[in-house]
Amino acid sequence: MNKALVIVDVQPIFMKSPKMLTLDGDDLVAKCSGLLEAARTTHMPVVFVQHVDKDDMPEGTTDKDMAFHQDLTPQAGEPVIGKMFGSGFMQTDLDETLRSLGINHLIVCGLSAYGCVNQTVLFAKLFGYDVTVVQDAIAAPEYEQWPVTEGIPIFLAQWKKGSINLASARSLRF
Repeated sequence: MNKALVIVDVQPIFMKSPKMLTLDGDDLVAKCSGLLEAARTTHMPVVFVQHVDKDDMPEGTTDKDMAFHQDLTPQAGEPVIGKMFGSGFMQTDLDETLRSLGINHLIVCGLSAYGCVNQTVLFAKLFGYDVTVVQDAIAAPEYEQWPVTEGIPIFLAQWKKGSINLASARSLRF
C-alpha cells in the first residue's frame, strides 16, 4: 500500500479564535510536525492542503495568516494543493496529484475536524482511497457549548463506521 501524509489547513488564520484544540489540548502543531518529520525520514510523500480563498476570511487577513504554520513548511517537491472549499478534493488537482504518485492510502492530520478534515476524508473515501485519520493530530474549535472533548469523538465514531481507519500519532509506523 502506497501511503502519503496529507496535512490539512494548519494555517495561522485558523488557529486564532476560537482556539483550535486536539483531544489532548493545544498540541496540534507539535503532533503534525512529528508526523511530518517521520514521513520525511522514511521518504513517504507529503501533500499539503491549503485554504487560499482570502475573500472567505476576516477583513485584514494577510498572506502570513494564510501561509502554513512556520513549523510545517513544505519542502521543494512536496505538493501544495490550494483549495477554495472545505474538501481538498473539490475543484483541485489533489486526486490527480495523489494518483500520479501512486498513492492509494492517505494519512490525514490538521484542521478542522468538523470542517475541512471531515470533508477531505469523506471525499477521499468517495474517490476510492484508504484513509487513516490521526485522531490525536486533528483539531477543532473549542466552544463553551460544544467542547472538543465532545465534538471530535462524534466525528471519530462516524468515520470509523464509514471504514475510515483511526490511529494515534504514536502508533503510526511510517
